[in-house]
Amino acid sequence: MVTVSVLLASALLAPGLALAEEEGPTIAEIVLEGGVTLTLDTVYYYLGLEPGDPLDQKSIAKGFQSLWDSGLFEDVRIEVEPVSETEVKLRVIVVERPFVSSVVFEGNKKISSTTLKDKLDEKGVELPRNVPLRMTSLARIQTVIQEIYAEEGRRSARVRYRVEVVSPKERRVVFTINEGGKVKIRDVDFVGNDVFTDRRLRRVLKKVKKVKLYRLWGKKVIFFPESWDEDRDNLRHHYMNFGYKDVKVGEPELEVLVLRPEKERLSRQKHRMMITIPVEEGEAYAVGSIRVEGAKLFDPERLKTLFQIQPGSTYSYQVIETGMEAIRDFYHNQGYIYAYTNQILTDREGEDHVVDVVVDVFEGDRFRLGRLEFKGNTRTNDKVLRREFRISEGDYMAMGVFRASVFKVNALGYWKLEEDPLEFEFDEEEDIVNVTVKGTEVGRNDIQFGAGYSELDGFFAQAQFNTRNFLGRGETLGLSLQSGRRVDTYSLNFTEPYLFDRRIILGSAIYKTNVEIADFYRETTGSSLTTGLGFGNFSSFSALLSYEDVFSRYAVSRGGLVGDDTGGHRPPLDLPPEIDVPLTRTYERYTGKTMSLTPAYGFDSRDDPFDPNRGKRFSLRSRLAGGPLGGDFDYLRPEMNFSMFISVTKKTVFAFNVEGGQFFAYDDSELPLYERYRLGGERTLRGIPYYTVLPRDPEGNYFLTKAGSRMGGDRYWLFNLEYQFRVGGPVKLVLFSDNGNTYHETQGWEVSEFRRTAGIEMRIFLPIFQAPIRFIYGYNLDPWPDEDTSDFQFSIGTTF
Repeated sequence: MVTVSVLLASALLAPGLALAEEEGPTIAEIVLEGGVTLTLDTVYYYLGLEPGDPLDQKSIAKGFQSLWDSGLFEDVRIEVEPVSETEVKLRVIVVERPFVSSVVFEGNKKISSTTLKDKLDEKGVELPRNVPLRMTSLARIQTVIQEIYAEEGRRSARVRYRVEVVSPKERRVVFTINEGGKVKIRDVDFVGNDVFTDRRLRRVLKKVKKVKLYRLWGKKVIFFPESWDEDRDNLRHHYMNFGYKDVKVGEPELEVLVLRPEKERLSRQKHRMMITIPVEEGEAYAVGSIRVEGAKLFDPERLKTLFQIQPGSTYSYQVIETGMEAIRDFYHNQGYIYAYTNQILTDREGEDHVVDVVVDVFEGDRFRLGRLEFKGNTRTNDKVLRREFRISEGDYMAMGVFRASVFKVNALGYWKLEEDPLEFEFDEEEDIVNVTVKGTEVGRNDIQFGAGYSELDGFFAQAQFNTRNFLGRGETLGLSLQSGRRVDTYSLNFTEPYLFDRRIILGSAIYKTNVEIADFYRETTGSSLTTGLGFGNFSSFSALLSYEDVFSRYAVSRGGLVGDDTGGHRPPLDLPPEIDVPLTRTYERYTGKTMSLTPAYGFDSRDDPFDPNRGKRFSLRSRLAGGPLGGDFDYLRPEMNFSMFISVTKKTVFAFNVEGGQFFAYDDSELPLYERYRLGGERTLRGIPYYTVLPRDPEGNYFLTKAGSRMGGDRYWLFNLEYQFRVGGPVKLVLFSDNGNTYHETQGWEVSEFRRTAGIEMRIFLPIFQAPIRFIYGYNLDPWPDEDTSDFQFSIGTTF
């Protein structure tokens, strides 16, 4: 028990020596009793008295309070003992507090001791060490540790402390922590809301969600203060979008429920949180007037036209904010990069629930781009990156154009921007801004040897050199030799995307490919020449001139029925041999030479060519074969493709692709059998083997040539749908649905008859490959009797 006393031994004093209010005896001596580490000088310092000083009641009381407030003692007593008629001795009797030698944590696994100390330091709480032990400071530390665990979602955590004796003057403090589990949100309720229901307001919350069967894990089902701060604004803005500008959203009331109190272990007691959010809605307001103030460089009336709201309509925070953003973008694109706006709301006098909106504009100075530098491009030349910028040094700093240029650099695919890629250095006197763009190189220019397996190629061996950044100059060079069970490929290609330092594309390729898959074999030898011109930020026009010499061989069917792939047939081009040997298939040969010209328009705003998270890609091309170009076939083949990628969250992406094409023969030309459309495989209809989706009639019969070979379509359409989840690191999981079909010319566009597949895919992005490695398991949702219901596919590349 701690006792504190001041004993004035006036009974021992001689008559006339009693302490007076203003004048007392002189202190002859001060004696310290009970001190172990305490020195007499320290007593003098806190007491404020020394021998020779006069003594009175005020000085004794003040000195005692100072000694006690020092926190060095568990017990303090001051006794006054007379020495003579005019002198006294002060006896200071103390019991010193023990010192804390160390503080340790036990039971903490989710938050390390180092992290706990750092977080305590951030909150201004210092752990005691080599200082006197004070129980109040330990209670404070205990409370803050529980706050730290609550901020991590572990509101059921329990923290206790004990003090262990190390020596008579030393103590060891041990904080024992039972971390428990994260407390998930069971329900979110609102009080005071009449305009919007609880269900409606719960949908407004983006970061605070209650547990459901489809939402069992993640940060959203755990209450975090920073998440609530964001959702509080979401609630306020939701009300303000409907005119309730005075809405007040109070602090949520948090209640932790124990669903299984009989369990001994804290982590198994299953704690859940109930959240109640108070709301004061107020009244809805209409807009009285809108004024733009502070604009001197541009006409305020012109700027006011950017607001899609009229006086008399309901006030909307979002509509005003959208208009202000348009004003900011307008200024920023003119080089006024410091420009900002602010809305000021004033209740109109004399009218109820009418608000006047004033948009205050700060224009700032106009800046030009100074130095543009790049950091981290150890192989890629500055010139290659700089030419993607549509703004030059010395131009006014149009921020919209600058942001689009940064996006284009990242979309190159071989030099990736850092998470915080831009470093600005402002020169206020010269009104210029110097910018450093930071990134890292991706991929290597090297020769690769390897082997593998894919759905199309089967097992294969390959040797290749392929780079989209040849010698760091942004050129594309590819040399590939591949031999496998189904495919042999030999190709050499080169593309210069910036001929003469202009956005002129020039490329060429020579190739030979042998494919043996499904019911056919095809051998193609060809060459091509490409040229094009880029314009705008993401658009280009190109033309491809190509020559192909094809030999193909197709297995002949008896009648084209489902599952009927061998047997009798109409007279084939290859007659069966007369000698008695086993014969399971007879083949039809098909050869031809094709000269073609393919003009194309392309638009590509994807942020990455191999792993896009946002952006669009559109292409429209039309292949003209034969006619004035020569060759064995005359046809026109227009094709269209559109893909879109939308970031739903930081880890999820919604993507879709739609495409189609059709042949139009002219001059009584037939269509080459080997050019006809076939679908199936990892790039079209996942879950159906490669190239096996051909036109069929409603009974499942294939369409056959006169010799009995199955025919591909003269038209096709395809629709791919994906929802991508980034699991962690280089791994993505993809849920997909693919739909499409090919059609014979006698069918037309029978869009109601289509093939459907669905499944799951895992993609792994490794540094040694520019494109992802893909493992695909798909289901054929409407299989014909001759098809399997599912298929596993492996590939390296992209779907669309």
